[in-house]
Amino acid sequence: MKKIYLVFILYFLIQETLLSQKKYLSGVTKPSSAILKKDILSSIALEIDTNALKEIVYYLASDSCQGRELGTPGNDRAAEYIASKLSSYHLSPAPGISDYFQKVMFKWIYWKTMVLKIGDFEYRNLWDYVSLSKDNQNLQLDTDEIVFLGFGIDDPSYSDYNSFDVKNKVILIYNGEPIDKNGNSKITKKTELSEWSKDLNKKLITAHSKGVKLVLIIEDKFKEVSDASRKEILSPTVLLEKDEIKAKMKANSIHLSSTVATKLLGSQYKKVISARDKAKFKGKSKPVLIKNKLSVHQQVESSQIKGRNILSYIEGSDKKDEVIILTAHYDHIGMRGKEVFNGADDNASGTSAVMLIAKALQSAKEKGLGPRRSILCMLVTGEEKGLLGSMYYVNDPVFPLAKTIANVNTDMIGRSDEKYKDKSDYIYVIGSDRLSQDLHNLNETVNAERSGLTLDYTYNDENDPNLFYSRSDHYKFAEKGIPIIFFFSGVHPDYHRITDDAHKIQFHKMSLIARHIFYTTWELANSEEAIRRNHP
Repeated sequence: MKKIYLVFILYFLIQETLLSQKKYLSGVTKPSSAILKKDILSSIALEIDTNALKEIVYYLASDSCQGRELGTPGNDRAAEYIASKLSSYHLSPAPGISDYFQKVMFKWIYWKTMVLKIGDFEYRNLWDYVSLSKDNQNLQLDTDEIVFLGFGIDDPSYSDYNSFDVKNKVILIYNGEPIDKNGNSKITKKTELSEWSKDLNKKLITAHSKGVKLVLIIEDKFKEVSDASRKEILSPTVLLEKDEIKAKMKANSIHLSSTVATKLLGSQYKKVISARDKAKFKGKSKPVLIKNKLSVHQQVESSQIKGRNILSYIEGSDKKDEVIILTAHYDHIGMRGKEVFNGADDNASGTSAVMLIAKALQSAKEKGLGPRRSILCMLVTGEEKGLLGSMYYVNDPVFPLAKTIANVNTDMIGRSDEKYKDKSDYIYVIGSDRLSQDLHNLNETVNAERSGLTLDYTYNDENDPNLFYSRSDHYKFAEKGIPIIFFFSGVHPDYHRITDDAHKIQFHKMSLIARHIFYTTWELANSEEAIRRNHP
């Protein structure tokens, strides 16, 4: 009996574990052959027709647009064409933007030179230490004196600086803050840690205000820091202009592995440990002068990126402060020599769909049908460079993100993949249930009542090796906690090749999907209650 009892306990524990490890929907749904609604809305949806889609795709995917790469005349030409079309559809620019264009300003930041030597031995960024170009300025430094300054904190309750002059000095600090033997912070007087532990920038801003030339940080969990920084060190980092301003308010910083920190401390190691422990347990900080030869030569390289998001707007009625954002990226990967990567499917298809959905939404408004919530139709730039346009928008939004109900994103809907090579009435749906089950349910209901498509959730699986959930513009909204739904037809042999041309687009298939997206957007904008976000 005891064994049976233990088996039951084990069974329920396993079931509880499985339930807690949620796997997002990854099956396929297809509505029954129910009669689909025929009303004034369905007649408006028919304005999204194959001829109109074809006209836009053929222009955007023509050689004259040069592959629409960010920062090129071809990209500008495409942007001007899109804006002129939106104007002809009687769509208004977004509030505060007179010409449809939201300027997108970025910098690529990367190390041109990064050298750190202790004595005559040169250490390696990422392996022995971590120094990020986005957090640093140019620096040429040779010194034989480093100051250990405890935790680098300057607070009324506890200070490592006291009256010690650190101007133009290199300081060495620990992460965190002093905690006594009872587990209480010397700053908060409780077990709860202060902002000094939660935000390293607070220490770096303080150091900068004191005139510190460089902050060296001893990292007990160096491997975690290194793994998290790998991409930023090996590839250029995108920096928003306002983030660049913030970076200049911080002292230069380098994260040291414990091994390298020990090499730097040399014979002063025990003295530093003693000073650290005294600060922790007694709340009394005492600087320690470390004599060792340190050379740091770092030079940051940057290049300006200028682009434009294209924003049109349909103002809502009684719920106009709440906003639905409809997106597709209009940029592509440009040219290689004389070869043009026209990007008909990626993503002239999604761009043309959003443009005509916007036109249909405006047509519905002109007929007095609504919408109740406002709708922002945004053609974003720089997706191919790392979701830059959507990243810019969520950091400088036209409408408060707290009032942004959902993002509906469309990317590559003009072709069929191998799985559906003989079908046109399907679409992959990604992310619909991850942040809002209501959003998922709404889309399923719309499909059952109006569209009748096969909805395939294969790529919504959180273990999808393709990682499509994080590879298009909706992801930047999802990172901010905004429910998203992503429509995508899958990849094909012409993906990111010069053969992704307009004559290969399946315009009938595109029209079916675009109409479905129109219906879903319409329901999001007109439902009595806004969709709810899932509880964490």
